[in-house]
Amino acid sequence: MTTDHPKRFALLFVSAALVFQLCGFAAAAAPRKDVGAFADISEGDWYFAYVKRLYEEDIINGVTESSYAPGADVKTSELAALIARYLGLEDAAKKSRDFLLRNHVEGAGLWYSGYIQLMCDLGIFGGPEIEGYGVKLAGGGAGGAAIPKSAEAALEAPVKRMDVAKFVAKSFEIKKGRTRTNFLKSEIGGNGNEFINGGGYEREILRRIEDMISDYSDIPEKYREYFLKCYYNGIIRGDEKGAVSPESNIKRGELAKIIASVLYFEFRDGELRELPEACVIGQSDYYVSPADGSLSLKAQKAERILAEQAQNISAETLKDSVKLVVGQKNIIPAGYLCEIYVYAFDGGGAPDQIGSLNCASNPDEYFPRETSFEISKTGEPGKSIGYVYLILRDLAKGGEVAGALLRHIGANGNLDDISAYNIP
Repeated sequence: MTTDHPKRFALLFVSAALVFQLCGFAAAAAPRKDVGAFADISEGDWYFAYVKRLYEEDIINGVTESSYAPGADVKTSELAALIARYLGLEDAAKKSRDFLLRNHVEGAGLWYSGYIQLMCDLGIFGGPEIEGYGVKLAGGGAGGAAIPKSAEAALEAPVKRMDVAKFVAKSFEIKKGRTRTNFLKSEIGGNGNEFINGGGYEREILRRIEDMISDYSDIPEKYREYFLKCYYNGIIRGDEKGAVSPESNIKRGELAKIIASVLYFEFRDGELRELPEACVIGQSDYYVSPADGSLSLKAQKAERILAEQAQNISAETLKDSVKLVVGQKNIIPAGYLCEIYVYAFDGGGAPDQIGSLNCASNPDEYFPRETSFEISKTGEPGKSIGYVYLILRDLAKGGEVAGALLRHIGANGNLDDISAYNIP
């Protein structure tokens, strides 16, 4: 059940005039790039590690071969391109631009027209953004996104930190089927929640964060929720005084930190949740892959994490059915995602999927607390009437399965665990 993941897609800056490059990955045989070529950054700079990682992996480039320009402003159009790319939607953006060109939509020739169309399709650019930037949607939103000259100026102006927080937070919660192709090929959780710590938010933690941001009262009210979500995920934490400076323009050095934190969980700032001991991952819980030397979670540890989540699943026997109650808690470690699938056997003994959580069929933005399913008693008494799969995905490895747990549902309400590390 492995799938493509946004981490496998490139994000590239264009070297001229601070415009991001619109090209793909460098050839595999290309020599590793040396960040030391940039004369304007050094190991003592706070953003050095982020720039180094992204540059050496061909994710960003400098404005010239010898300059990264960490203090230069980033444009809204450039940010739109980056968001589309880390969502794995570069091809969709190209198709959107082709659509605009074929239909002679105003502004279609701009390098970023397809990205703006995609931001509108995904809902990342909602009504306020479309109106604010001056983008015109043909046919009341059903057609192309026209970019008149007045909109060009707005989209090519520096983007503020509060808009970065908004667009990044909204990109985590896109719904399946919003693109013209009706397909998000990098999707794991269905709502972009593969980027969210544990796969969802907890309201009580979001409320606590308000006191952690020293200039929270300076954030315009309509932006506060987005800052809380980015803070929750360790992507935006502010300066040494805890200030997020919402009205300031975002700089290339700052954006490198944000993009690196989106793509690589190890760059995210500290965990805010209190995880059970079974869900805390230590160095001894990994093994080194003999194939490529990378670290992978041991299957036994993955099973313990899933078993902790499975403790919140219960069954109640009714007259003609069993009521299965799945209570989810946000206890999955950062960098991993738990998917839960519920199956019931039909009269012929074939399994039918009747529900899933943290998956494509789950439309909820926030982490669900409790979901129930009713399964009819079929077959011989005492036999299994269905089962539950709990799957742990490693997001650092493209969403591949790290481990899984299978629980059979008995007609008497019993739930029996069976290890299943290689779910087909």
